Amino acid sequence: MRHHKGNAKLGMMTSHRKAFMRNMARNLLKHERIETTKARAKESRKLVERLITLTKTDSVFSRRRAYDILQDRDLVMKLFKEIAPLFKSRTSGYTRIIPIGFRRGDGADMVILELTERHIVEKLPKKKKVKLAKPEEPATESAAETKGDKAVEVKHKEDIKKEELRAKPISKTKPTLAEEKRAEKAKSEDKKISSKPNFMKNLRGLFRKRGDR
Repeated sequence: MRHHKGNAKLGMMTSHRKAFMRNMARNLLKHERIETTKARAKESRKLVERLITLTKTDSVFSRRRAYDILQDRDLVMKLFKEIAPLFKSRTSGYTRIIPIGFRRGDGADMVILELTERHIVEKLPKKKKVKLAKPEEPATESAAETKGDKAVEVKHKEDIKKEELRAKPISKTKPTLAEEKRAEKAKSEDKKISSKPNFMKNLRGLFRKRGDR
């Protein structure tokens, strides 16, 4: 007879509900504290307490049964090595449900589902690193002299650069293309005239003769 075998459907299909319960058990064993709705917490609580009861007898058979539910070897190791020793003196009451109010939006009853025995790790505040100021080394006479020599050399180089800039002739603007053509034409005419020095004299003689006639 199926007495006291009823489970909440949670609005899910059977396969979906089984996978969901498996994930809830995994998360609770991994983080030891989860936040969920009251209906889901009550259903997943049954599965988690059944798993912790299996750890009372540490055998291959009980480990295999736990693996069939969790499907995770690391979680099975944690269940038997870390969580089981916490509940040696307990025979029941491995989890607790703490109400935290209603969810904004749909008004669902929210709770915290956690293990009654947990590893609480206290986080200490980080210490601020104090930087120690390094003592300034006194400047020796040799160091001061070298600094002075370098300053004199830099000043001397700057003076030389200024003199070079002053001595440089100011570059004239480049002539345009039309000006260059004119200059070339004038040079060519000068060459022609210089090659025929008596040509102008002969012309003058001819004109005089015609005028006389």
